[in-house]
Amino acid sequence: MASVLAEGLSRLAIPFSTVEYRIDPEVGQILAANQRSRWVNEDYDEAVVTNGAGFHDFEHAIEKPLNVYRIVVVGDSFIEGLSSPIESSFTQQLEQMLQPNVRDRRVEVINLGMGGTGPAQYLRILEVKGMAYRPDLVIMSIFPDNDFWDSYEPLSKASSKVFYRLQPDGSLQYVPVQASWVNMNLRPWLRKSAFLTLLRRELSPAVEAWLGRLGVLLAPGAASQRSIQLGEWGVFIADHPDPWLDAYRTTVKIIESANKLSLKAGAQFAVMVIGSVAMVEDRWSEALKPYPEAASLRWDFEYPFTVIRELGQHAGFDVINLVEPFRQDFSHTNTSGSWPHDGHWNLQSNKLSAEVVTRHLVAHRNEYRLPN
Repeated sequence: MASVLAEGLSRLAIPFSTVEYRIDPEVGQILAANQRSRWVNEDYDEAVVTNGAGFHDFEHAIEKPLNVYRIVVVGDSFIEGLSSPIESSFTQQLEQMLQPNVRDRRVEVINLGMGGTGPAQYLRILEVKGMAYRPDLVIMSIFPDNDFWDSYEPLSKASSKVFYRLQPDGSLQYVPVQASWVNMNLRPWLRKSAFLTLLRRELSPAVEAWLGRLGVLLAPGAASQRSIQLGEWGVFIADHPDPWLDAYRTTVKIIESANKLSLKAGAQFAVMVIGSVAMVEDRWSEALKPYPEAASLRWDFEYPFTVIRELGQHAGFDVINLVEPFRQDFSHTNTSGSWPHDGHWNLQSNKLSAEVVTRHLVAHRNEYRLPN
């Protein structure tokens, strides 16, 4: 009775996210299908609707009509876009902006973005779900700040994710989801508790860390930060401490495999690279300030972007780097395109990213087989 009362009072006391994820044994973390829920942050309070496939998007038929040019987009929470209505998301704005440039066919952009994931999970979503839509173009969004980390099993160690292991012969070995019964069943239920969320917000960091280790308060796919070298920031350390070189090699192979999968199915492939607030607005000193050890390390903030660009040159796909257009926009408007507290795109950046990608696709329309 006391726990029920505590839960009820907590829900009255704080705005509370009710978005539900589940663990699909085929692809790992995914949104619960056909839900109407709420996504709450200090910056926004959005109603969330998911489709029957378990994505933050409108419904899409699997069978592609003859008069449709279809784009499938995979990526993490930037693409998932829970902080914006579906109609204001990057994928929907891309569809609307591209349509006037494709006169004799309808443009359809399908959002398969999933928060807390990386290229390993994007590849699996493409294999199991994405290619069934028979896309003309696949766009993989990459957020270097955490995508190399999310893709690499020894760093992420998330039992709710699928992974790929790079073998000595250069092939990828698929690693299915390893989630226990607790993660599959109890953890999603506990994450819906307003009382536990209130504990995380109000109690000491030590209590929050303890609850996090239990897996109670973390979103599926998330993991607690162990050190700056082994956490997500390690991707930018110039000396590449173990196991970051292998994380790079594995993630590059995964992206390359997504390109090959797309081409084999008759679809073109492109990568869209997203820069963080720190990179776009030159706020690295602020971002690293909480880590005393950061001052003793050598940093190379361009390195992961260079790796992706060189991969595109080698494998023959375009890399659309959003960093410079976003920098120019920030310099011109002096207005951040990101929410102040969680760093994701606001409505301004959803629109800008769609504009940049639309311009690129139209400028290279023959390569992407865009109808005139």
